[in-house]
Amino acid sequence: MNNVDQVESQTDIKVKMDLDNVLPCGKFAFSIGHFLNDLCASVWFSYALVFYHRIAQFSNSSAGYLLLIGQVADAISTTFVGFASDRTKYRVYGRRKSWHLLGVICVLLSFPFCFQLPSTYLSSLSSPFFYYSFFIIVFQFGWACSQIGHLSMLNELTAKEGERVALNAYRHAWSIVANIFVYAVTWLLLDNHSNEKNHMNEGVFRALNHVILITGSITSLIFHLGSKEAMTGTKHFQTLRDNHRTWREFLWDNQFYMIALIWMLTRVISNISQVYLPLYIMDTTDASQVDRKLIAIGPLIVYISGFLTSFPMRTVNQYFGRKPTMILGLIAVLFASSLFWNIFSIEKLFSISIQMTIFFGTILLGIGITTAQITSSAFTSDLIGQNTECGAFVYGAMSFSDKLANGLAIAIIQQYNPCSVCSTCCPLFYRKVLSFVPGLIALGTLIILSCIPRLHGHSRQLKPLQPTFLKRWHRSFQRNIQMIVSKLV
Repeated sequence: MNNVDQVESQTDIKVKMDLDNVLPCGKFAFSIGHFLNDLCASVWFSYALVFYHRIAQFSNSSAGYLLLIGQVADAISTTFVGFASDRTKYRVYGRRKSWHLLGVICVLLSFPFCFQLPSTYLSSLSSPFFYYSFFIIVFQFGWACSQIGHLSMLNELTAKEGERVALNAYRHAWSIVANIFVYAVTWLLLDNHSNEKNHMNEGVFRALNHVILITGSITSLIFHLGSKEAMTGTKHFQTLRDNHRTWREFLWDNQFYMIALIWMLTRVISNISQVYLPLYIMDTTDASQVDRKLIAIGPLIVYISGFLTSFPMRTVNQYFGRKPTMILGLIAVLFASSLFWNIFSIEKLFSISIQMTIFFGTILLGIGITTAQITSSAFTSDLIGQNTECGAFVYGAMSFSDKLANGLAIAIIQQYNPCSVCSTCCPLFYRKVLSFVPGLIALGTLIILSCIPRLHGHSRQLKPLQPTFLKRWHRSFQRNIQMIVSKLV
């Protein structure tokens, strides 16, 4: 190697090190870039059923269908945005940040209308169901733009696996802060705006919307001013990218589907638990057994324990590896589900109060959900590796699966919700939902993990999924066509 080659090699190494080492201010700006989405998602999954059923006066099934419409719109939007973002040419502002900004604008303009009663004039123009459906679709499109734009930036900021896990952990930590913030603000608003039964009313949702929009606008501004998108079109980045793959090659990779399934299942566990934990505490127990404040404190415990769990995730992943870390998280979810189901038996056999059982169950649930979600995000980041040109497509495909699965799961559960016709059936129904749904999904995810011999990092050469018999069939089909054409001619 001559002196010129040595100088060029040293320059490439220096550039790579500079690109891979994300400054603390850059990490902070990136990690807070999804905060507006997280605030809105917390309200969406925690209180949408409450608003549409108890305030907007929709039936249980209709409220579930509105959530399903939102999730389907989000799923379709993530796929579209994933393709479009990867094909957007680099501009001065950045292709990822441009889509993120579009999403922020759509969310800010549409989200308030999703949680307020329509005016008399708008009600006369269309039915309330179509009114909410329109704004929900716009909101979910904006949510998808921000999510995919933010996620796809992660692999372009650094190629180090440890740095990516850290960025995922910081991002998830801010997501937990957003949920804690929403629950804390809601708790304060209930004291000032609620009626004597302490139910959420339209005034609570209006005030909550104002707080979310102001806070989310500030954090989004910090992200856009403080983060710098990597110039993926430059010569240096092209030389650093190895094993470049197209989106079609990802579709032929069997681990793409395995990781997508793991991503989807971990998100379903999180969202089902978030939606039905307050209902479980309200209806499965009564005021003589559990302090009613636990309705607000229970979800807070889940997110506080998850917030504390997110910080050592980089070290845990490096020490144990991806699969063992994921298994530990899923085992924690299984233990939590077991506690929620056996809540009354534990009190009789071990004299442990129901309130204490719920307390331990929520801690385990927060630890398990956070561990599973961060590790599944690390799986996805490893899958993308240096193929940042297809990063938005991969994240869009992952999000498509989990958004659709969440919408269908909630709609099906609400379809069979017996509470409107049988009030005495509610305690057992919500107990089954919170215990069996997350537990069985966690068990299924463990089975899927056991079927994967080795989850790859980004440096491993990937083998295509296309089976040999398809190639043989294709060659045989071509020969038959050629033979028929030759005879006809």
